[in-house]
Amino acid sequence: MKKITKILFTILLASTFVGCQEFLDVNTNPDKVSAVDVSLLLPGAQTSMMATFGGSYHNLGGFWAQYYTQSPDAGQYENIDEYRIETDFFDREWSEIYAGGLANLRTIKNISNEKGYTNYALVATLCEAYTFHMLADLYNAVPYSEAINGVVNTTPKFDNGADIYPALITEIDAAIAAYEANPSDKDMSNADFIFGGSMADWIGFANTLKLKMYMRQSYVGAKSAEIQALLTEDNFITSDAAITQFVGEQNKRNPYYEIQVDRLGGVNQMASNTLLKYLVDKGDARVDAIYDAGATGHKAKEQGDFASRDISNKDLSTPNITATTPVFFFSMAELHFLKAEALVRYSGGAGAQAEYEAGIDASFGMHGMGGASAMYASGGEYEYKATGDVETDIKQIMMQKWIALANFQNLEAFFEINRTQVPALSANAKGTAGNIGERTLSYASILTGTNTPRRLLVPDVETVRNTNAPENPANGLSTKVWWDTK
Repeated sequence: MKKITKILFTILLASTFVGCQEFLDVNTNPDKVSAVDVSLLLPGAQTSMMATFGGSYHNLGGFWAQYYTQSPDAGQYENIDEYRIETDFFDREWSEIYAGGLANLRTIKNISNEKGYTNYALVATLCEAYTFHMLADLYNAVPYSEAINGVVNTTPKFDNGADIYPALITEIDAAIAAYEANPSDKDMSNADFIFGGSMADWIGFANTLKLKMYMRQSYVGAKSAEIQALLTEDNFITSDAAITQFVGEQNKRNPYYEIQVDRLGGVNQMASNTLLKYLVDKGDARVDAIYDAGATGHKAKEQGDFASRDISNKDLSTPNITATTPVFFFSMAELHFLKAEALVRYSGGAGAQAEYEAGIDASFGMHGMGGASAMYASGGEYEYKATGDVETDIKQIMMQKWIALANFQNLEAFFEINRTQVPALSANAKGTAGNIGERTLSYASILTGTNTPRRLLVPDVETVRNTNAPENPANGLSTKVWWDTK
């Protein structure tokens, strides 16, 4: 463990500088480090994923899932609450993940396929698939089929998410088949920050990723047969897929904490009343784990109400993300709620209650807490009440999933809100708080009517270099991605 941690910290420090270099783009040559052993490339790739999805995108998800809102006494992220994200806002993240994580993963795949390292090839394929599907969900169309080809193609086309998804599934299945036909034993124990080289866990990761990708399509053409097959096999992750090797020293900490709390002082993100008042109303003890209370107890601002200084900053609750909070790619709570929803949609609801309750148990456990059963027991606030109406039953599941993802998987929460519209957006006029259990239309929104963000726009760093980059849609951030139809 000490060796893994030392490697991680070295890469974290290096990425702080590499990620800021303007020359990084999707055209980086993946063969330039082909002489490096794959065991030295995998840590950098996974760290790039961690820094990207656990850092700036995690912060974005926290605002747009209405866990956080901008403090009235600071202004770093007013544009996020205003739904005014300019096309240069995430330039660095785009460059880092393409020229850092994805370039390393492609090199690992190339070397591993040549040398027969089927275990490394599978892990790289799964990390790449996870990354591409997250990017496609965030931007709708991204360079995929022609990306990471260096001088062979310096202007890769953008593929639509609807085309990327099935291609990723095909790649995953092929990599699993290659590994199972000829399993390599090349050591991965110190190179793999997520599972320490356990291939059984990576096979579970593959099936969990496929389940999530199939469920993402629940409103655009159900993948019932595929989902049923995965549920029948039931070979998913058995523990959280996360990077946990953080300690409380500079450049060795959770990436959100490193920037938002240590560097910026923790003065921007305050609790959004959307989540806080729901937890308080339900008597949910997780409120004290998700948020650090202000000087006079738990208080929050309505979403986007940063123009009003009606509550002192010191009295507002803040997100409880510490220096050692893991960065999660999947959590057991997420898996249980995915399975619960799948059982409601495609199996008549049989077994959904058990998975729903297991999800709540796992969520409480992530906070080091017990007492979940009292919340979902008969008569409890979260008692599962099967009605036979699919959308009604799924709403119960998704409300709990929304709570469970807070602080741990903020970006995933944003995607799931857009897919299911749970919590629902309040019908109340702008400048008016939503009811308990509803999202509030941001008081600062610049979008027309009741529009909310559904995606990001193509970053400037790509459009200025790639003549194949598409024009951004006229409706901007409120333009839905391909699976977002509800």
